[in-house]
Amino acid sequence: MKKLLLLFVTIIATISTTAYSQQQLPPVAVDSTSYSAINTPDCDTIYIPQEAIEQLGDTPTIFVLSKGEEFYRNKYVQMTYVGVPLVITGVLSQQYVANKFYDLRNAYAPTYHCPIDDYLQYAPGVVAIIMKACGVQSRSSWGRMIVSDAFSVAIMAAVTNGLKYSVGTLRPDGSTYNSFPSGHTATAFTAAHILHKEYGELSPWISVGGYTVATFVGVSRILNNRHWISDVLAGAGIGILSTELGYFFADLIFKEKGLYDFATPDFSIPERPSQLGITMGLQFPLQAIELGNGQRLISVTGSRMGLEGAWYINSNWGIGGSAAVATLPTILESRPEEPLSIDAATVAVGAYGSLPLGENSRFRMSGKALAGCNFMANSNIIPNVMKADAAGFYYELGISFSFLAQRHFGANIFCDYGGHTFTATHTASPEYGIYRTGRHHYMMHNLTAGITTSILF
Repeated sequence: MKKLLLLFVTIIATISTTAYSQQQLPPVAVDSTSYSAINTPDCDTIYIPQEAIEQLGDTPTIFVLSKGEEFYRNKYVQMTYVGVPLVITGVLSQQYVANKFYDLRNAYAPTYHCPIDDYLQYAPGVVAIIMKACGVQSRSSWGRMIVSDAFSVAIMAAVTNGLKYSVGTLRPDGSTYNSFPSGHTATAFTAAHILHKEYGELSPWISVGGYTVATFVGVSRILNNRHWISDVLAGAGIGILSTELGYFFADLIFKEKGLYDFATPDFSIPERPSQLGITMGLQFPLQAIELGNGQRLISVTGSRMGLEGAWYINSNWGIGGSAAVATLPTILESRPEEPLSIDAATVAVGAYGSLPLGENSRFRMSGKALAGCNFMANSNIIPNVMKADAAGFYYELGISFSFLAQRHFGANIFCDYGGHTFTATHTASPEYGIYRTGRHHYMMHNLTAGITTSILF
C-alpha cells in the first residue's frame, strides 16, 4: 500500500550510499624539497608543522577534515539527513501518535478554522522569486533556478498525489480518503527549501524565515482539522527531499554553468549552544488520582507540544524556559465508558546545563531544572462533580541528547520528568460513586519523551 513511498525513500538512500562510497578527495602534490614532511599519525586529524604553514604564503589554504566532519559535510548526506527521518517518522507515527496529537488539537482549538494556509504555502517561493527579480544574487542563474525549481515541484507533486490516492488515509474531519501526506505542507517545505538553497548562504535567517512559515502551514493544517500530524511530518520530508532531488538533477544537467556559489555553507560548531525550538512528545502519567471510597481517576498516554529556548552565558551554563500545552485522556474507574481529560498549559523558567560529547563534537548532553505555573485548560475534570482551580505550581527536570546539523539548525531527543499541583472542589455524586466534598489538593507526575527541532543563535 505504501510501495510508492518506499520506492521514493529507497531512491534517495541509493543515491546517497552510492555517491558517498565513490567520493574521493583530489590528490594534493607536495614538493618535498620545499616543504617539511607532513606528520600523519594514525587518527582522524592530520597535523602540519608550523614551518610548512609559513612557506605556503599566499597560496590557497587547505583544510583537512576529520572523518566525522567529512561525513557531515558530504553533499549526499546533506541531501538526506533531514528529509528521510521526517518521512520515516511520518509513516511510523500514523497508527498511534497521530491520534494523540489529534486529542491535543481538540482540547485547545476544537473550532479553529482559518484558510491562511491556502496562501502561505507559496510564500517562501514567492519571496525567492521577488529577491531574484530585485537583483539579489542567488546560488543559480535564472535559467538554472527555473529548471531546478521545476524538477522540485514536479517530483513533489508526483510523490504527494501518488501517495494520497494509493495509501487512502481518511482525513480527521472525515471528508475524504486522501489525507496522507499533506500537500499544503509538502508545497510549503518545497518552497522554503528552494529559498534556502538559493539564499541560505547569503544569510541563515532567510532560511529560518522560510522554514518558520512552512512550519506554520503544517501546524495550521492540523488546527484546521484537515490533517493528522503524521501527514504533516511526511509532507515536510517529501518537500525537502523533492527539492534536493530537483537540484541534484539540475546540477547533473548544468554542471558548473550558471552556478554562483558565493559562500561556503557554515557547518562550524558554535561556542555557546543557545537555541529556540518547537517541542513535541508523548506524555506518560505516573500515577492515578485517588478520589476516596475506592474511586480513582486513571489517565493514559497523552501528548504535549510547545516552545522552549535557552540563552547560554558560556559553553556549559544558561538560563531559559518553556511554554507548552498538554492533554491526558482520563477515565473514572467506575465509569470507563465516559471519556474525560486533564488538559493543562505550563510556563516555566530555570537553569540549563550542556556538555559536548568530545572535542569539537556535534553531539551534546544537556540538562535542565525549571519551575513555574500550571494552568488548567479544562477545569471541569468531572462535570458537576470535580472542578479544578485555574492555576497551580509546576516543576520540570529533564535531560536531552542534541545533534548540531548546521551552524543554525539542530535537533534534540529529550526526556522530561515533571509535576504540577492543582486544587479541586468536589460535590458528592452517588451517580458516580463519589462522596468526597470540599476542596482537595492533588499532585500529578508525568514523564514526557519526544523531539525538539531548534534554531541556534
